[in-house]
Amino acid sequence: MVSLLALLAGAVLAGNSAPIAVSQPWVRALPPTQANTAAYLVIDNPTGVAVTITGASTDIAERVEFHTTREVDGYQRMEQLQQLELAPGQRLELAPGGTHLMLLGLQRMPAVGEQVQLCLYVAGGEETCFSAEVRREGGQSSHEHHHH
Repeated sequence: MVSLLALLAGAVLAGNSAPIAVSQPWVRALPPTQANTAAYLVIDNPTGVAVTITGASTDIAERVEFHTTREVDGYQRMEQLQQLELAPGQRLELAPGGTHLMLLGLQRMPAVGEQVQLCLYVAGGEETCFSAEVRREGGQSSHEHHHH
């Protein structure tokens, strides 16, 4: 019985069920002369344990880094983060003006409407891959953008 449980636990860890859930992903469309762009998304940790996201990748850029925007002496400064930490049950919104993914060294700027494949890597070896639509700056769908 113990070996069956170990086998099942291994199958869960090896499967596509990473301990994070991704929603609302999008990539900012910029002029084709730009070498970098940003990606935004919502990451949920539905588990009962802390999760560390250690890296990210895409096939359209040399590298992907975690960046955040902080106010320093009245100015907005972007700085690199080594990893993203999510407490049990935490939701992390990667949004313009805050924490986001930087796609650096683009092979080409993707066009509006194009789908970009991105992967997030979690400590422990799991990965979550997803498609993100390329949109113009502030390009939320009309049904997602509400003013009250």
